[in-house]
Amino acid sequence: MKSMEPTMNQLVRKAASASGLLLVLLLAAFTASTLYSSLNIVQFLDTPVVPSDATAAMACDVAKGEWVPDPTAPHYTNATCPLIDGRQNCMKYGKPGMESILGWRWQPHGCDLPRFDAAAFLRLVRGKSMAFVGDSVARNHMQSLMCLLAKVEYPREVDPKDCVHCTRKYHYRAHNFTVCVFWTPFLVRWNLTRAGGQQFMDPHNVYLDEPDPEWARDVAGYDYVVLNGARWFTRPTVFYEGGRLLGCANVDGGGEAASVSAMEPHYAVRASFRTALRALAGFRGRVIVRTVAPPHYENGTWWGGGNCVRTRPVRSNETRLPEGEAAFHAAQVEEFRAAAGTTEGRLVLMDVSEMMQMRGDGHPGQYGHWPHDKVGMGIDCIHWCLPGPVDAWNDLLLHLLQSG
Repeated sequence: MKSMEPTMNQLVRKAASASGLLLVLLLAAFTASTLYSSLNIVQFLDTPVVPSDATAAMACDVAKGEWVPDPTAPHYTNATCPLIDGRQNCMKYGKPGMESILGWRWQPHGCDLPRFDAAAFLRLVRGKSMAFVGDSVARNHMQSLMCLLAKVEYPREVDPKDCVHCTRKYHYRAHNFTVCVFWTPFLVRWNLTRAGGQQFMDPHNVYLDEPDPEWARDVAGYDYVVLNGARWFTRPTVFYEGGRLLGCANVDGGGEAASVSAMEPHYAVRASFRTALRALAGFRGRVIVRTVAPPHYENGTWWGGGNCVRTRPVRSNETRLPEGEAAFHAAQVEEFRAAAGTTEGRLVLMDVSEMMQMRGDGHPGQYGHWPHDKVGMGIDCIHWCLPGPVDAWNDLLLHLLQSG
């Protein structure tokens, strides 16, 4: 402040010589105001300031952050929620270290993400319906939501004959809210390349420009659609577009696919999302596009001895998306942005890829069944334990619906 004194003294002397007492007072007030503002600027730069609700909505990217300790978790257990698919029931099958796995919440940089409020969610969706459209991780997400909502209301499962194309459907009578899942692993039409083939390993014919009719013909009746898909494109696949054979991925041997070149799976993910979003172009509700949730197989593949053995989250600067997952993520985000420009805010992006890349500890691994059980995926590092990190998706879901 010494550098300012000569200037201020000169001004004061000039003001005093003219008997300008009023001017002196005004200058003093101006000086104090300037000093206070300067101190405030320094304070703002040196200490974190929690933004107001209005500025936080604009400034906070909920996709970027860290997992931080949460002494209030978990919000349900396998004893309080019987809606958990057995394959994700890590508590039942004795996954070790569950206390450590569950003791975290997602903290975005620059703002707070409120924890899921079941009562607030059900008030928001009263009289409405929500469809989860995608692969089996869509079911994983829906069951997490239902377990969180069970604090307020438990749903009734709708008779399968009243759920013609959806896989499972539930109704919350007190709030007249319906939730269902459409299992569609590619989002577009597909079939096995040979009748009676094995769904896990046999090549699939995938028609990239035709939405899967199993969801596309029924989803118009819903108010919300949560869309996802990517993992199945890493399987053996033969791609068609415009009625012609386009290419293949991960296919060995002869047959029709032998005559076409290999194609990167992320190209097919991009095409399938473009097709799905075009099919939803006339949809009058809200579409939430969820990005890929990375698997965490180490020391092998899902069919070749790989496992997920992490016991706690890692920080954002300690990991990054693998090349293939990063390509899937880029394809999904770019197709979302292209479609969002024509939908007047009806499309919302739920970007979970980076946050879930940090949670290699949250998969069932070999604890989705008893050791002697014979199952299709013996070690599961794709789906997520319930309760588990996947519950944070519903923190995001409620936040995104309330912000729209």
